[in-house]
Amino acid sequence: MPRLESSPELIVFDLDGTLIDSLSDIASAVNRFRISRGGDSLTEESVRQAVGHGARRLCQQLLTDLAQSEETPEDLYQAFRKIYITEAGLPDHQLLWLPGTHEVFSVMQQFKISAAILTNKPRKVTDVLQPRLLEAFPWSQIYCPEDCVAPKPDPSGLQQLIEIHGTTAKRTLFIGDSAVDFSTGKAAGVFTLGLRGGYGQITPPEPDGWLEQMSELVPLLNDSHRKER
Repeated sequence: MPRLESSPELIVFDLDGTLIDSLSDIASAVNRFRISRGGDSLTEESVRQAVGHGARRLCQQLLTDLAQSEETPEDLYQAFRKIYITEAGLPDHQLLWLPGTHEVFSVMQQFKISAAILTNKPRKVTDVLQPRLLEAFPWSQIYCPEDCVAPKPDPSGLQQLIEIHGTTAKRTLFIGDSAVDFSTGKAAGVFTLGLRGGYGQITPPEPDGWLEQMSELVPLLNDSHRKER
């Protein structure tokens, strides 16, 4: 079990595979796109391996074989994004929060810890989900690649969030589920926790510690606050 050196003033979370289980949504949009162009469906595991670097990279990995004549990578991405936004914006669409997230939200509010989201999901896609994200927790910021100098693993977005909150890397905690997130945290000098079982490739670098499920963060926060009282 990892230990926090100090009580965090800011916790930054990745979104897909860390806070919400969106794999089925992403896979559904990918396969709807592929079928619409006469392609074969892909397994969720195939889609899982392409998640984490943003939707444009996902399209390059999973949809390029179905690109039409003279269709650019950006055209392909825009066509896929339209399908994804349509599905995510349906009135009955629900966010599937991963186990333990609401326990963590309660503790963060109890200790008045600021929290933000740093995702590689594009802004226009994230905006569709934002009302449901804010229903669960009053996020101070929800940062997408368009809000940063460059998407993760570039540390600029994380560094911007630290500056906005007037805190330091030492008093910030970053939580993600893949090597993209771990690289981001390391580059920013932030203590980084990895949630097992998420999306994307689990390759070096390793996080500073692992969580088997999000609820394991609760005792870590309790302990760190007790030490500073």
